[in-house]
Amino acid sequence: MNKANPIPLGLLGYGMSTVLLSFANIGTYPLGGMVFTMAIFFGGIAQIIVSIMLYSKGDSFGTTAFGGYGCLWLSFAFMNIGGAHGWWSVSGKDVGYYLLLWAVFTVGLAWASTVAPSVLTIILLLTIVLLGSLGIGAINGNASLSKFGGYEGILTGALAVYLAFAFLINEMHGNSKLPIGKPFRS
Repeated sequence: MNKANPIPLGLLGYGMSTVLLSFANIGTYPLGGMVFTMAIFFGGIAQIIVSIMLYSKGDSFGTTAFGGYGCLWLSFAFMNIGGAHGWWSVSGKDVGYYLLLWAVFTVGLAWASTVAPSVLTIILLLTIVLLGSLGIGAINGNASLSKFGGYEGILTGALAVYLAFAFLINEMHGNSKLPIGKPFRS
């Protein structure tokens, strides 16, 4: 009996949460309940569930990637919610260093992913740029760099949503309707 492929769900959790947060980063709406709810449930919990499912399939990369990003979204939401309620202090520099550490995490994933479909590697490379620009922008108080990160995040998240549906549609139709790219390395 074949088990379901949880990867599209994980990519949608990552991609949609990234797009929603990125629109807040460019000033479309405030960073608040809508973004944090998505971060907790779809960005966080859904990706943690995907990570557990991939662990049972022996997929170390997927377990690490979706488990890590699930924890990123949960901790990001709680860090900001706690800061807003005065449970702890959170400065721009705190957020910046937090994001830069996740950029380092993503460097390792990007390197490992070079044997996977190239669209995945491109998403991870864009994520490094996203986290780096938001992190450095937060540390230096550079609103323009943070806004650039917001626009770049919309692209990154949209590409993750594309890859999720490419995997799902290709699986459902039994062929390659949507391209996902050959690996950069074999």
